[in-house]
Amino acid sequence: MNILALALVAMISQTADTVAPAAAVESPYTIRSAGLELGGTLTTPRAATKPVPVVVIIAGSGPTDRNGNSMMGIRPNSYAQLAWRLAERGIASLRYDKRVLVATRGTVDISKLTLEDFAADARAAAESLARDSRFSRVFLLGHSEGSALALLAARNGPPVAGVISVSGLGRPLGTVLREQLSRQFDSTTLVRYDSAMTQYLRGETPKDIPPQLGVLFVPINQTFMRSLASFDPPAALRAVRQPVLIVQGGRDLQVTVADAERLRSGRPDAQLAIVPLANHVLKQAADTTLAGQMPLYQNPASPIMTEVVSAVADWILKAP
Repeated sequence: MNILALALVAMISQTADTVAPAAAVESPYTIRSAGLELGGTLTTPRAATKPVPVVVIIAGSGPTDRNGNSMMGIRPNSYAQLAWRLAERGIASLRYDKRVLVATRGTVDISKLTLEDFAADARAAAESLARDSRFSRVFLLGHSEGSALALLAARNGPPVAGVISVSGLGRPLGTVLREQLSRQFDSTTLVRYDSAMTQYLRGETPKDIPPQLGVLFVPINQTFMRSLASFDPPAALRAVRQPVLIVQGGRDLQVTVADAERLRSGRPDAQLAIVPLANHVLKQAADTTLAGQMPLYQNPASPIMTEVVSAVADWILKAP
């Protein structure tokens, strides 16, 4: 292969996962929920000749947008890539910006938001898609914190045909957060954190917040954090009657295989797919440290693992 050909291959490999493939057709989509309009992207298989399954992709925590990227320097483009790979398998998808992001039209009082509000948006998306004759069945796929939203949105049954939890917590947030902090801070800082968090979750103003942990105690997020801290993942899964798939990466440093197994305890009949080399943003990780994996969080051209796509697509296409 000559130098020009090598350069062309390199160029294609860098753009293949940042641009929608020929097999996918993308168009704007608006979700109407509780007086708000949420901006989204509908991806459909170009070759579709009959109604196809459609998946609502629900983003994880913080200012994560419809593509899986964040203004905080995180840019893996994982949700866009997932949508494109699913389109290649004949499955449509809708990914959208949450009600706190700039694509929202309408007024949002952030200080009053709860998990239930975000779950209502996912439910509204499913109901909207179910009225569209292009689609046969509607599935919810929640990633990370989005897993909780998918479970809550599915509780009322149809039109949701099934739920896919990807990198979803199996334990209360407070337990996981405390575990993560214990690996980073000394015992004195942790005692101060425990006291401050107890006050914060009671709806009070904490009196002694460790400065380095101030971001966890933003007053405007207090109501939302209280709702998130009280969320019990296995209990929420038990309330879901539809088929469930749990997908978990073996090199995920934020959510563990043990979380996936604990989540599954809520519904032992749920299917569990472990992808040993996948990290939290669904990409193949050789490193098992956050510093070593960070380039994968910041590279939109790095592809998500085909094993993740196959686990999701195969399950959807075989779902009863």
